[in-house]
Amino acid sequence: MLYTITPSAMKRIEQRFMEETKTESLTLMERAAGHVADACMPYLWHGAKLLALCGTGNNGGDGLAAARILLSRYETLQCVVYQLAGQQSPETAEQTDRLRAYGNRVEFVTVGETAPTIPADCVCAIDALLGTGLSRPLSGAALALAEELNAGDLPVVAVDIPSGLDGETGYAPQGGTVVQADVTVTFHRPKNGLYLGDGPDFCGEITVGDLGIPAGYDDARGFLVMEAEDVIRSPRRKNTHKGSYGKLLAITGSFAMPGAAGISALAALRAGAGMVTVACPRSIAQTVLSICPCATSLPLPDETPWSVLEPALLKADVLIAGCGLGKSHAVSRLIERLIQYLCSRDLPAVLDADALNGLAKYQDEFLSQSLRFPDGVVLTPHLGEAARLLRWPTEQVKLEQARAARELRARYGGSIVLKSATSVLIAQDGEAISRFGTPAMAKAGSGDTLAGILGALLAGREAYGLHGIRLLQTACALHGLAGEAAAKEYGEHGVLATDVCDFIR
Repeated sequence: MLYTITPSAMKRIEQRFMEETKTESLTLMERAAGHVADACMPYLWHGAKLLALCGTGNNGGDGLAAARILLSRYETLQCVVYQLAGQQSPETAEQTDRLRAYGNRVEFVTVGETAPTIPADCVCAIDALLGTGLSRPLSGAALALAEELNAGDLPVVAVDIPSGLDGETGYAPQGGTVVQADVTVTFHRPKNGLYLGDGPDFCGEITVGDLGIPAGYDDARGFLVMEAEDVIRSPRRKNTHKGSYGKLLAITGSFAMPGAAGISALAALRAGAGMVTVACPRSIAQTVLSICPCATSLPLPDETPWSVLEPALLKADVLIAGCGLGKSHAVSRLIERLIQYLCSRDLPAVLDADALNGLAKYQDEFLSQSLRFPDGVVLTPHLGEAARLLRWPTEQVKLEQARAARELRARYGGSIVLKSATSVLIAQDGEAISRFGTPAMAKAGSGDTLAGILGALLAGREAYGLHGIRLLQTACALHGLAGEAAAKEYGEHGVLATDVCDFIR
């Protein structure tokens, strides 16, 4: 399990560690450079030529030190260093002097406004132009070098973060250029921006290098990041039955979207729910059951009286609501009743899609704290739905995904899964980022699948020993890993939500 950190918190922790232990900045730089050198080695051989792109700050010093370490490992390695013009930090100036000691094996080129072309005989590049302190788009020589690098096919190892990427949001400031890395070597803890937004598109493989800072110096808040080996569910006991894994009621589907009801029910059963009942309009019940014949149905009249649903809610262990419900006046009235019901009960629930659209109309009641969901109610908005729930522009939610997820929980209570290519998860007992999945899942029905998986794990939470943030992480991991498996079978363009359901197994 990884644990992220913001760039500002990392800087504070480093400073505290150095001050209290009298550790020099150059010592940490040498440790960081060793990890960067290790990452470069698969691309190098004796007699090859390395390219190091180095800025004037300490990120550039890391790159210079890594180049020197590699020259010491390969006796015939050559190196070209493109250095940005300007006043260097003391550590970077020291690393420049140390590298110059390798004489004619190193060629230094100071880069002004116009960047030189990338040498054709280089086999690997170290990107140490700008680090995690970036707050503006790349410009001048740094921009020119980044564009040159991206136009070629040279393997790139980025130091701490690809140059041009915001270490907190995962986006380039003002939509600027970002270096495309094959490997990103980050230090102590991975930065939030490596996983959020466009980060996964630019970072390549992420490795975390230990700087030797003990945990006692690290008090920073961060996001848990589950890895594949962390996805564990307890095996089922032999002496068990369907009731052990929960009775799930799904209030889902409409004449226009019967598939959403069927897909969420199918996902719930594939993920282990013991029993699933789909409460849906009578006109679509057969369609829903053709998609998921192992579910039962509660056919509803178009104008559903609360008296029909309440007995089913009283029997349920978990509720899923919203998938494909539509936005009719009758649905709005139903969502209002469900909000009141869930805020006054201890019934775990997953509110998705049209349930969230209905919820957005009752923001004032939540803002005044007259209504609040208990922790067991999980809200699963995508960025657009979150924007409506917060009354923020969608672009703001996109650029401030972590803050938006926290604000959703602060405003509505419950637990939050803010869905995107990388999802942010907020629960009473922790925060996490889920990075599993594939572009193949960018297709209608994927959210319904996740709702079903979440519902199943909530229904079997006691049997599986899953609660809080770990339950949200496991559900999102199962969803993403199933999507990745489906993409291997059907290709990136051909995956359907029903395929993802099949691969939950």
